[in-house]
Amino acid sequence: MRRILPAKDHHKGGILIEFTFSIPLCIMLLFFINDHYRFYELKNKVKNSAYFAASMLQQIKNTKSDKQLTKEDFGRIAYASCLNFFRTNTMFTPWPFGVFYDTTFAYVKKIDSGTYQYQMTWACTLEGTSPSGIYTQCGSVVTRTQAQVEAIHPDLVCNNIGEERVLISCYYRKHHIGFKNKGQLGFFILEPKTMIATNGRTAIFFMYDLVITPKPGLFPAKTSS
Repeated sequence: MRRILPAKDHHKGGILIEFTFSIPLCIMLLFFINDHYRFYELKNKVKNSAYFAASMLQQIKNTKSDKQLTKEDFGRIAYASCLNFFRTNTMFTPWPFGVFYDTTFAYVKKIDSGTYQYQMTWACTLEGTSPSGIYTQCGSVVTRTQAQVEAIHPDLVCNNIGEERVLISCYYRKHHIGFKNKGQLGFFILEPKTMIATNGRTAIFFMYDLVITPKPGLFPAKTSS
């Protein structure tokens, strides 16, 4: 005589199969939630770095009689503004997060209806192993047309002759294009979208631009120490 099992015994196998399939899905969902949070966390850190760099740029010469910015000033600004993500000297080689920090400062001054003075300054942690070794460079002051200035950033276009503006750009860069270890940045699934830098050797991501009107006398920056 065939034994009839209780109804609840017929469902044990099905529940076990459903549970087995649900575990990987739950893990994938947790990884995606982590990556989504991490993505916006890093994006927000770069934004905060840009605002902090702008604040430092405006205040760093307050106690100095010579207000003109130097390469060393931009190095200090770059180092301090990235400490919201990097700790101690982790922004320097061997780059434990797989990235380094970069800032650029594009200065313009309208000198007539269609002509501008232009100077590009930048500081990054690609070179060196300490704050004193930050790579900085102040380009020469050159002439640009309004169309060229607008192509850099529309908000750099000035309304009045003699008006000055500065575009501050902060971003993280992979130390080489082929770097793929996203786990160093805390990602499990997502890969942050990057764009190739002008040097063709590094990749930029989490970039944030901020345009400000600098205090009088800060720019153009000194091209030598």
